[in-house]
Amino acid sequence: MAACWLTVSLIGGDTVGAKGGSPSKAVTAEETKPPEPFGTDGTITLTDVGADLEDGEPCSGTGGYSDIDFGAQVNITDAVGTLVATSSLGLGEKTEAGCAFAFTVDEIYPGSKFYTVEVSHRGGLTQTETELRAGGLEFTLGD
Repeated sequence: MAACWLTVSLIGGDTVGAKGGSPSKAVTAEETKPPEPFGTDGTITLTDVGADLEDGEPCSGTGGYSDIDFGAQVNITDAVGTLVATSSLGLGEKTEAGCAFAFTVDEIYPGSKFYTVEVSHRGGLTQTETELRAGGLEFTLGD
């Protein structure tokens, strides 16, 4: 008799809970699938850098902004402060506004009330999931 019950259980037959409850509901792969991650992109611009350069020329942070340069870390944390994604700055390029560094961050998992984006150690800026999904974030450092 035990072998018969085991066979029915293994082939997906309905079972009744030990206390006589209702048949258990099968959980589908769709219900257990984690939410799809998303990405964002943006730029951080140093306004006090590159005055002597032509637009489009490479540039980098200097003086008090020397930490803002190619490869500087971009961190995204969730509402409870857990690091959820990282990336780094691309090459700096002189623009009319200063020295701009682009970044792209992938693999951000949805579901947090808000996210904080921080470049280097410069303090984070809070964004909603909708704002991150839209991309085109623009941050500025300098006077």
